Amino acid sequence: MKSNAQLEKDILSTLFKHGCIGKHHTPVINLCRNLNQYSCKEIKKGVKSLRKQQYVNLYKTYHGLDIRLVPSKLSEIKKIIDYED
Repeated sequence: MKSNAQLEKDILSTLFKHGCIGKHHTPVINLCRNLNQYSCKEIKKGVKSLRKQQYVNLYKTYHGLDIRLVPSKLSEIKKIIDYED
């Protein structure tokens, strides 16, 4: 089991890589498929933690919970995931 900070970094980088920012979103279950080195339970805890830090937004859809990055926090997210333009 990896650290919580590494899990959160992996979640943020996956969402950023797939362009889930602003209006574009993805179901939380897709994170479980993309980050298969973690259990789905761990990923949901990481998502909950990121939501408390206000890096991601969660909202209900007809197929379950969807997740997206908060556009106003994008510069902070890039620093966390060590993204270089």
